[in-house]
Amino acid sequence: MTTSTCGHEYTISLLQLKEEQALYQQFCDILASLLPDSALSFFIRPSLSRKESLKLVYQQHVEHSLALEDMLEKAQLCRGKPALISKSYTCMPLRLDDQVIGLLWVCEALSPANCNLTAHLMNVFFHQWHTLALARIDPLSQLLNRQTFDERVLQIASGQGFLQPREAHNARNWYLALFDIDHFKRVNDSFGHVIGDEVILLTAQYLKENFRAEDYVFRYGGEEFAILFQAHSDAEAQSLLDRGRDVVGQATFPQVKTVTLSGGYTEVTDVMQVSELVNQADRALYHAKQHGRNKVVFFDALGLESEQVVSSDIELF
Repeated sequence: MTTSTCGHEYTISLLQLKEEQALYQQFCDILASLLPDSALSFFIRPSLSRKESLKLVYQQHVEHSLALEDMLEKAQLCRGKPALISKSYTCMPLRLDDQVIGLLWVCEALSPANCNLTAHLMNVFFHQWHTLALARIDPLSQLLNRQTFDERVLQIASGQGFLQPREAHNARNWYLALFDIDHFKRVNDSFGHVIGDEVILLTAQYLKENFRAEDYVFRYGGEEFAILFQAHSDAEAQSLLDRGRDVVGQATFPQVKTVTLSGGYTEVTDVMQVSELVNQADRALYHAKQHGRNKVVFFDALGLESEQVVSSDIELF
């Protein structure tokens, strides 16, 4: 379709962004500019995970509206069309593999020109978001890749880990955990790299399935995984990590049969650098490896100073 000059400028402004948070913000600003007097809500599924639900990203002039479930019912009527327009609302869904992964709900009937331009810009936003999301995925494990890790830790440490502000009541803390597949070198040496890759892929799937959609699971490197997750307490964090470790330990892997994980974790605070957080989690992981493997260790429980350096010739893999 042919867009107006304003539409062309909006399109360029979206395509030039290379960071997801900035892309979200720019699209919300565009909605406010295009439809300044309209009551509207914009929802998005913030990752490619199928188990993640839609989350409210932006809302304007809305006090009372339909429940999201009712909006999604209307979105199912939009198949083959960019929007569903009635006398009292306009519904614009975004789809990926026949799933609704985004939804713009406007509490009025938009004009054809406004509807077409808004739908066009929604699609530009989606394709740019999808491109950025795919670039963050490790091709083997389908987890977030190592290059994304530092950025996510910095976002969380600075309080930007949520699309919506954190809840003041019943707040959860963020933790960083590192998991390593025990004796992985023996897997490759005994069964070959094809089976080794299968072990990495299956372990990644088990870990991803056993953490919440709003948590982040990374392939940190080789057979090591990093997890940024939320918990109300250190004890709850320990329980969540032990559950993930148990699920992997009880699974059956092709030819290898069973594998175990060792892990270490620390709390994420806004006064620590990424390298310091990783060092603490890594030292807790090292302690787990050194003391029998197949366990998860909390850094604070070690009573170590942050500047201490671990050195040993213990075989970790």
